[in-house]
Amino acid sequence: MGEVSKRHHTVPNFYLKGFASDNSKPQIGVVSLSDGKRFVLPTKDATVQTNFYALPGHPDGDDVFEKELSNLEGDAATVVRKIVEGTWPLSGDDREILGTFLALQFLRGPDTRAMMSQMQSTVLSKAVRQMGMDGLQSMLATSGKQVSDEKLLQLVEQATKPDGIATHASSAEHIDHLLELVPVVVRFFVGRPWNLVRFSRQKLLTCDTPVALIRDPKLEGFYAGVGVMNAWGISVPLTREIGLLLSDPMSLYKEDGSGQGSMESLLEEVLSGREDQTLNASTKVVRFFNATTINNARDWVFHHPDDAALVPDELPGPRDKEVESEVISG
Repeated sequence: MGEVSKRHHTVPNFYLKGFASDNSKPQIGVVSLSDGKRFVLPTKDATVQTNFYALPGHPDGDDVFEKELSNLEGDAATVVRKIVEGTWPLSGDDREILGTFLALQFLRGPDTRAMMSQMQSTVLSKAVRQMGMDGLQSMLATSGKQVSDEKLLQLVEQATKPDGIATHASSAEHIDHLLELVPVVVRFFVGRPWNLVRFSRQKLLTCDTPVALIRDPKLEGFYAGVGVMNAWGISVPLTREIGLLLSDPMSLYKEDGSGQGSMESLLEEVLSGREDQTLNASTKVVRFFNATTINNARDWVFHHPDDAALVPDELPGPRDKEVESEVISG
């Protein structure tokens, strides 16, 4: 079976190298959102979590999913290399490979696992509050489980606190989530016009969650939330000098405005990549990418060691809340 890998990158090493020093031991600049500390780290050690994708007891090894990720990353790295070398637009196959990688990257990180844990916590806390002490005792008596009154009281009290009952989604639950959602979500990546920007003088930053959804600025209130379906755009700094913006396909439809038949033909055009284009680089565009990256980061902003000045001193704090919920006591 071979050696089992325990060091799992949540952002691939090949991707981080696109923002790192160009040598045999690539280094990347790191800025912590929690305390503002700045340091340089080998890319092989950045975004590494022990056994993050491990499936203990799997017949093909605990690291079977990590190995599958490595295979996809290898294919994606080849496509990114083609772009770096001047290929654009991509072939249909390469577009599909990169789109799948982006969809997976969007869902594979600690932010998604935190979201799953927080959603579980919200649902469990609400159920416990509604059942109360008597309801919990009755449910446990029916199931034949024995739990002390003291433990039940602690559970009910915890359910009324702002953070509710802490739960932690497992790696297996996260991987099931990925396998279910990636085939669905990828359609909202490849189903957008892709816009490439090549920078020369200006440089890009990246972060621990490099695939960023951009909210439609025209939406307000209840409709102001953003997801892969309604995002105005999706930005991805591909390398230090190449940015990718997946734009809103509905803008093309509104420009055409000739009915359902037109939408079907337009979708075919978008999926074929014939609507993909190259945008002009400018100071405004690079600032847009870098601001989006910083605002989307959870714990870490990354940069080439020579680009430390691009990261401002004032940064948002770390984002640890992926689900907003209100716990009502009583």
